[in-house]
Amino acid sequence: MPVVVDAGVSGVEALRFLIREHTPREHTPREHAPREHTPREHAPRAPPAAPRSTLEAMDLALSRSVAPGLEWRASCPSTNSDLVARAASLPDLAVLATDDQTAGRGRLDRVWSAPAGASLAVSVFVRVEPRAADPQRLGWLPLVAGVAMTRAVRGLGVAAAAVKWPNDVLVGDRKLCGVLTELTAHGVIIGAGLNLTMTDEQLPVPTATSLVLEGVGPGPAGGSPAGRAPAEGGAAAGDAPLADRALAAYLRELFDLVAEWRAVSTASALRPIVEPVVRTLGSAVRVDQPGLPPLRGVAEALDDDGRLLVRPSGSGAEVVAVSAGDVTHLRYE
Repeated sequence: MPVVVDAGVSGVEALRFLIREHTPREHTPREHAPREHTPREHAPRAPPAAPRSTLEAMDLALSRSVAPGLEWRASCPSTNSDLVARAASLPDLAVLATDDQTAGRGRLDRVWSAPAGASLAVSVFVRVEPRAADPQRLGWLPLVAGVAMTRAVRGLGVAAAAVKWPNDVLVGDRKLCGVLTELTAHGVIIGAGLNLTMTDEQLPVPTATSLVLEGVGPGPAGGSPAGRAPAEGGAAAGDAPLADRALAAYLRELFDLVAEWRAVSTASALRPIVEPVVRTLGSAVRVDQPGLPPLRGVAEALDDDGRLLVRPSGSGAEVVAVSAGDVTHLRYE
């Protein structure tokens, strides 16, 4: 039997879920006194402002072909928080997305930010009654989301994309996307933040990357890189802005995998889908957990709960099942 390390939390639901009791706050709009305005005589009229993003002036045709009820915001503080607040009334597989998330959060409430228009933030609501749900099955949902994003960006041409357990998509050692899942009383919110067009100068850390930096064309102006097959949808897909192509590809993969996640008789049946995409497996790793010394060893497999099985360095060490923690891939061990 492996030793279970849970960083001071109990139960499989603690595996990468931030569980929140959310009560919508009452909001009383402020009354604003009308401003006095004296028009200038013969003042030239300013031309209409151009849309900040091309997505404000288009219909996201590719993405809406996958998710007709898609809700797009020109700007949003947090797509996850927005859906959490509305979870009771949301339909299954409701989608909220933006390319300007102003108060994004990562795991452990870490701040996540990016220049407007340079990244994609998308949240999807998966309706499930947590009290009746299998905790073991819930533990696989973040990994399923990571697999969906990995398949999507591979389809866009980033062949080296892979999952770092539990919730990142990497290209080599550089982070392309992060996933955050939140459990509510009505279902699970799956949030993802994907770097689209960030330049080296815009990256928040040197260990990040973006689709454009990995060679994916930014959209109609740039087209697809030479020699690369067009995304699903043919020429129309190649002509769409990168955010629409990436969002459509991700939603298509995620919806298919969520259907499979729901259909399997046991959660362990998901292992053949997930494990081949998890780059962490077979790697030397360091796992950092609050209140515990770092765990160093080799990540060997996933157990039936989706936990990472790590064999600590040293002869005869017993395998440790890690349910939560920050994982670093080590090159030199």
